[in-house]
Amino acid sequence: MTDVVSYPKGDLRRMLSVLAAIDSMPNASLVKIAAKTGLDKKTVTSLIAQAREQAGVKIIKTGPVYTLENWGPVFKQEGAKMALTGAFNAPMIQP
Repeated sequence: MTDVVSYPKGDLRRMLSVLAAIDSMPNASLVKIAAKTGLDKKTVTSLIAQAREQAGVKIIKTGPVYTLENWGPVFKQEGAKMALTGAFNAPMIQP
């Protein structure tokens, strides 16, 4: 069972759900992030790289654990969470 709804390929909310998953859990391993988002590990890895490269998100990987250090200049944490909790006509998901 996943904590988030499934968004179509190319939907920005897929990346936001990965970032929110990393931000919301201690010891966010690739397996845990994939389980929480419902995305496969390859997609999660790709979205993390994309967030770093295209949005300036600072994600640190220490061993198997990812930590979101900074949401970067493009995203605001509060706005990202709003997009994932029903604001902006997005489907509701559980945080």
